[in-house]
Amino acid sequence: MAALAKSMVALRAVLLLASAAALAPPVSERVVTLKDGQRMQWLSCEPAKRNPFAPPPPTCVFVHGTFHGAWCWAEKWLPRFAGTHGIAAHALSLRGTSASPYDKAVKLSQHAADLGEAIAALGLERPPHLVAHSFGGPVILDAVNEGLDAAGVALLCSVPPSGNGPGVKRVLFRSLGEAWLITRAFALKTAGTNPDDANAIFFNGELDGDAAARYAARFKADGETGLDLRDYTKSLPRWPVDAAGAWTKAAPKALVVGCGADRVVDDVAVRETGAFLRADPKTLPGAPHDLMLADVADDAADLVAAWVAG
Repeated sequence: MAALAKSMVALRAVLLLASAAALAPPVSERVVTLKDGQRMQWLSCEPAKRNPFAPPPPTCVFVHGTFHGAWCWAEKWLPRFAGTHGIAAHALSLRGTSASPYDKAVKLSQHAADLGEAIAALGLERPPHLVAHSFGGPVILDAVNEGLDAAGVALLCSVPPSGNGPGVKRVLFRSLGEAWLITRAFALKTAGTNPDDANAIFFNGELDGDAAARYAARFKADGETGLDLRDYTKSLPRWPVDAAGAWTKAAPKALVVGCGADRVVDDVAVRETGAFLRADPKTLPGAPHDLMLADVADDAADLVAAWVAG
């Protein structure tokens, strides 16, 4: 009887997962061609049809970081935002990724301009909430600084306004082993060639071998051409701040999230970003850098969705 009961519980779990998958709205793809001819991949997930007399649903545009593309949002977050929370969810593959190919390093200002132009091409019914991860954070800040209208900005495990240099120095003083992991994963791009490094740096080791290899292949494809770090570093400090480290521009509604087991962006960086945006940072205990793909993905998505709705 006990074995039968366990089998019934397992079957019920499988049926629930199958039902959820069946109800999840599909992710669609389109290509937006910018004025300079650059082709950009957009992935979208729309909530179920609404009453035509109801106001349009809130909208999120998701921006990825280094070694990633729009796919990192499509795996879990786009369907969850649209299907569970009724939020229209879109993700852009930045210039230089495998889905938006480009043959040289890209300046941050170019990424920001691309984002603004692509959003304009979408013809959204209302200004979107911009949600960015890692190096996507500076992209959306630069876009808003240049006039992109946003309902709010959410920075998740974001590179802080001072850049990644101070964080690298802190890691050097804290642990040579961690510093070497970060150096080889990003500078030598082993995040795309060594599944163990990919698992360690982005997931804090929570993946099995097959999943680590699958993601490493993704990271390799999207890490061939990236942000022009030399130009970005020379431009810092990029945005004006007051004596308390807060952006002197009237910042929109903001959410700042850090992860307790993030090996890339530490708590000091998260607090800096929070001060910059005048937002009290939220922390997901035990979560790794890639919160949108990790075991904590649903909880993290629900946190951001609640902020969008609030």
